Amino acid sequence: MILVDRDGMPPFWPNVYAMNEYRNAGKSPNTTVKVLRTLGLLRTWANALGRDVDHDLTVGQFLSVEDVESLASFLGLPAREQEEWAEQQRRPIKKSNVVRLESYRPDPKDLADVEGVVINTFEVATRIKWVAAYIEWHYARRLGSLDRHNAAAKTLKDVGQIVIERLRRLAPRVDSAHDDEVSLEGVDRATTDLIEEALRPGSSSNPFTPGFVQARNYLIWRFLSDTGARRGEVREALVSNVDYAERQFTIHISKTIPRTVPIRRVTAEAFDFFIENYWSKLPKEARRRGHLFTDKQGVQLSLKAFNRLFERVRESVAGVPTFMAPHSVRRTWNDRFSEMIDAMPPEKRPSPAQEMAMRNRLQGWVPTSLMGARYARRHIKLAADKIVEAMFADTPIPPKRTKNKSSGDNK
Repeated sequence: MILVDRDGMPPFWPNVYAMNEYRNAGKSPNTTVKVLRTLGLLRTWANALGRDVDHDLTVGQFLSVEDVESLASFLGLPAREQEEWAEQQRRPIKKSNVVRLESYRPDPKDLADVEGVVINTFEVATRIKWVAAYIEWHYARRLGSLDRHNAAAKTLKDVGQIVIERLRRLAPRVDSAHDDEVSLEGVDRATTDLIEEALRPGSSSNPFTPGFVQARNYLIWRFLSDTGARRGEVREALVSNVDYAERQFTIHISKTIPRTVPIRRVTAEAFDFFIENYWSKLPKEARRRGHLFTDKQGVQLSLKAFNRLFERVRESVAGVPTFMAPHSVRRTWNDRFSEMIDAMPPEKRPSPAQEMAMRNRLQGWVPTSLMGARYARRHIKLAADKIVEAMFADTPIPPKRTKNKSSGDNK
């Protein structure tokens, strides 16, 4: 994976940076791609201003405080507004001796037609963080090549530190505790029981067409529930990836790490039932391709089809929360994993480092990923809340005071 410009040529410095700091450091390919895309935004910003940002950072004038303020504003825009901004910068400025204030006043009709686009605060903060790290990498490399006693080195050192610090301060603040609570939210056992019953083939509450569709959708649910896999990983499942006898599922296509994970007996039985009664009757060409999850014609399901499955469940099954989606099942799996670890006897319980390593392997995160720690932190918060609630339950409620009528009559 490399970054290329509009002419299809790979810019040197962004790709060297991504290779050294991400690929060679064992970071996930998905993260590397996102970093490269963000560095592409940096280049778009500079190109719109008629500048070569890599030249500025390596041997040129570096960046100023005004530059990073403009850059941070650009990184906070949705893609459409970024394109509009870049186009405006490329337009030649028309000279005029008279400037009418009225020409700059927006038309109320135009304002009414504008649809507000809200970009995720966490995404903006991440973009700025990645760009700041790239600028700092250039800064350290360039500073290291200069004589520390040189006047140019002293100037670069002072300016570089100010500029990088200013850019980082422009990143919107993200409440990490709030982020863990919301973005990592799973569902309780009562909810998973509701969905299990609703999706079971033949259930009176099943909202899907009996036969092929019910059996397939139930199997999708079982794979997601047992493994905590991403929807894209389950979508790419081949029939050959499932070992019925050993009750194992091999996730062969992953945005991070392929892996083999166990499945429950009920899931293995649901797989066997679906294959024998429905999948084996698909067109020969569809069976040759081997995709497990298809429509009745053998065409592989899309990611949107997975989302629609949960949309239908949310609409049809009372008690299922509005945020329930394929990724909610992954979060729920992590909650159950934490509960299982806590329930183990102290002498058999793995250390925090071992727990994180096991979670990272089962969920397909790279060994150095901090995602396991985030889920563990959320579980600790939930456990602490339950302890406090138990403390409150033991607190006696004082009786309500009643008004003394006799004292009032004597007044």
